[in-house]
Amino acid sequence: AGENGATTTFDGPVAAERFSADTTLEAAFLKTTSETNHAATIYQAGTSGDGAALNVISDNPGTSAMYLSGTETARGTLKITHRGYADGSDKDAAALSLDLRVAGTAAQGIYVTATNGPTKGNLIALRNNTGLDDFVVKGTGRIGVGIDRAATPRAQVHIVQRGDALAALLVEGSVRIGNAATVPTSVDSSGGGALYASGGALLWRGSNGTVTTIAPA
Repeated sequence: AGENGATTTFDGPVAAERFSADTTLEAAFLKTTSETNHAATIYQAGTSGDGAALNVISDNPGTSAMYLSGTETARGTLKITHRGYADGSDKDAAALSLDLRVAGTAAQGIYVTATNGPTKGNLIALRNNTGLDDFVVKGTGRIGVGIDRAATPRAQVHIVQRGDALAALLVEGSVRIGNAATVPTSVDSSGGGALYASGGALLWRGSNGTVTTIAPA
């Protein structure tokens, strides 16, 4: 039907080789109340070439090319699954690939915000090894690397040496230590001590509270 024409209703499936719309109105609206079927399934059955299952294009610089919202309680709003190859032949593939095109662009690669206030959950959680948070950024901003899964980082950045790693941290270049805003008066629950700078001097506070000056200002 035309833009101002009557609506045609079909009481059964509609099949065609191609559907096309070029209009100033909403071109399509798909809705279902089914608890078992998707509102829409787009299936690319080809096994070669560059044809994608879904190609979304926008010429409007004033808003996003696509909006996606959901009300999930235990699932991702967007679920991406890469069906891999057991022989590892997909080593150059990725479940998510971003391309910031045009020389001179200042676009951000990944941007996470919380419009209505901070989340109590993780901002980022990368889990590949059993029982570990390989990399996690908590809602508080604390960062954990190799910590136990769902554990709370015990510092602003908490790194745990795992497996055959020769060190928990390797820096190629210089390391700067600013003066501590507050002189530490305790040590971590695992023991050890605290290394810090005060007045330009480098100090070590041992587990028994002894403070030793390692290097003067």
